[in-house]
Amino acid sequence: MPSTLTPSPAIRLIAPDEIQANPLSISIYGDPAGEIDDLIESVRAQGILVPLAVVHQESTWEVISGHRRLACARALGLTEVPCEVKSYSSRAARDLAILEYNRQRRKTFSQMMREADAHEELQTTAARRRRLANLRQFQDEPPADGDSADCRNSDDRPGRSDSTLARAIGLGGKDLYRQARTIWKTAKEGDTRAIASLTRLDAGTKTIHAAYKDLRRRDRFAAGFRPTPYDVWAFKHDHGFGVPHPGAIPPAIVAHTLHYYTTPNALVVDPMAGGGTVIDVCESMGRRCLAYDIHSVRPDVQERDVKDGFPPETSGCDLIFCDPPYHTMQARRYGAEGIATAPFAAWIDFLNQLARHAFATIRPGGYLALLVANQTEKDLPAGHGYLDHAFYGYAALVAAGFLPERRISCPMDGAYLPQHVRRARAEGRMLGQVRDLLIARKPIADRGLGQGLAAGQFVNFGPQEGVGESRIAANDRLGQ
Repeated sequence: MPSTLTPSPAIRLIAPDEIQANPLSISIYGDPAGEIDDLIESVRAQGILVPLAVVHQESTWEVISGHRRLACARALGLTEVPCEVKSYSSRAARDLAILEYNRQRRKTFSQMMREADAHEELQTTAARRRRLANLRQFQDEPPADGDSADCRNSDDRPGRSDSTLARAIGLGGKDLYRQARTIWKTAKEGDTRAIASLTRLDAGTKTIHAAYKDLRRRDRFAAGFRPTPYDVWAFKHDHGFGVPHPGAIPPAIVAHTLHYYTTPNALVVDPMAGGGTVIDVCESMGRRCLAYDIHSVRPDVQERDVKDGFPPETSGCDLIFCDPPYHTMQARRYGAEGIATAPFAAWIDFLNQLARHAFATIRPGGYLALLVANQTEKDLPAGHGYLDHAFYGYAALVAAGFLPERRISCPMDGAYLPQHVRRARAEGRMLGQVRDLLIARKPIADRGLGQGLAAGQFVNFGPQEGVGESRIAANDRLGQ
């Protein structure tokens, strides 16, 4: 089927099989075959109305503008397409023409930044050529009095500023471009959070400024971190840590746990890593981290079911931080094979199994941090109006052989809908607003507690220990 456009003297008809895509265009904008749904019906009905721009490339033709039209022609089986033959003095001029043809195109964030990379490469190459030309001219023509080699080698031509690049890719001013460049550069270096931001930026669900602020906040737990001295840790979510995931926790909870119960370079293990908040906080605070999850959503989280135990590389770790699904709370947002959808009795069995695996993995004197929430509303077992998961967690920890260290209250944001509040008042119920962080320690020496304690049994730890020194140092000194 031929194209319906009548060729003019400046237009020639070329078979689609004789035309190849431009490598630069493909590297920036991707394969056009996946972006023709909104165009192919128009081409089917009316043919190609705007000719492709092509250049002669050895024995074939190369597209400068019209990759989507070419993809439609191939999909529809057209035998020829109208093309306007262009001529450029250099490969750089040809590449610049590709960028200019796509100036008005609707682009994703990643496409804009790949355009910026191409512009910078073209400008760098052009500047290098000008410098070499200036140097050669300086060698042929000695400078006049007061002139210098530095002056003759300068390159102050316009077009190299961030403002110019921002306008070239349609991004706005230089400040926004610099923020975008920081995000792009960090993502190319392999930063998981920056890569996650790219996905949301490309989808239009996140702004450049918000993504940039998230990256800047990741250093908030580095040098100069000032923890709260209380055992109530009320913190808000911070999207600068972790990637979007059900049940994400405020990173400050993790940061305070690391501050009080680990030292720099300690090995931290997260067996149910989710979006990777623990990984990112560990990186910010100079701790090593090994992370696992039954469904990995980022490359630094290995796929593993904690019910199968901890892998050998975690043996002797300093801290295990575990934030399991709180029985059926948010269960619909997790996979069907996870523990969140299990019956309540199976969830309790899981807590006991987790505690036993953790006890066998943590070094003597190391810690297990278990974050749980009370269950006060839906999906409660028959006869239960309230479940304090902290009690079940405590029972599992002491049964495994751990010594209870601290119970820390972590209030939640508590964004209940008005109808939930009205119903709770009418039924005389209290809505849950708090999580509990249970800190347990593995004894250094067996003092008769290695087999665990019965749930609810009183433990006498003796007088206060280590006043004026860190809890970790005191425990190690006393051999507990």
